[in-house]
Amino acid sequence: MEPTKKVGHGHDRREDVNRRSFPRYPVSSAVDAVDIDGDCRTTGRLSDISRNGCYVDTISPFEVGAALTLTIIRDKRSIKTRAKVVYCQIGMGMGLSFTTTEPDQVLLLLSWLEELGGGNGQGSDSPNIELQLDSATSADPILRGIVVEIIAALKRKDILHDWEEKAMMQKLFR
Repeated sequence: MEPTKKVGHGHDRREDVNRRSFPRYPVSSAVDAVDIDGDCRTTGRLSDISRNGCYVDTISPFEVGAALTLTIIRDKRSIKTRAKVVYCQIGMGMGLSFTTTEPDQVLLLLSWLEELGGGNGQGSDSPNIELQLDSATSADPILRGIVVEIIAALKRKDILHDWEEKAMMQKLFR
């Protein structure tokens, strides 16, 4: 996703919608964001999320380009990831792009997205992603992280379909 440089109320979010690689789903979850360089913290409310980013409603958004550690809390579970601010709207919120996410966190995110999307998986004989989290820790996490990023890059470039991405992730974490 190409970051935009527009800031403030003049930003047109429709530009971002046209560039998105993954569908976004509406959600309302608590978010804690920490600026890695400035050691500043803000809280907010997640309003939508996708495989590679989200929008956080917050009165105090960080500047475009800020690197963050993000914790998203939903149903007493949390995902921790690194993100970058791609646009902000002063007094309203910020659009974030996920930059580094551990493989077990990617699986949890994918399971949340499946739930938010109405469970549009491959059918009832498809294994549940969350059940694979325990086995994900048994292999080399660095190698798994590299493969997850390759799969995500292929999906962003429209080389893989949704079902192909999901099938590869399931095989990776069996």
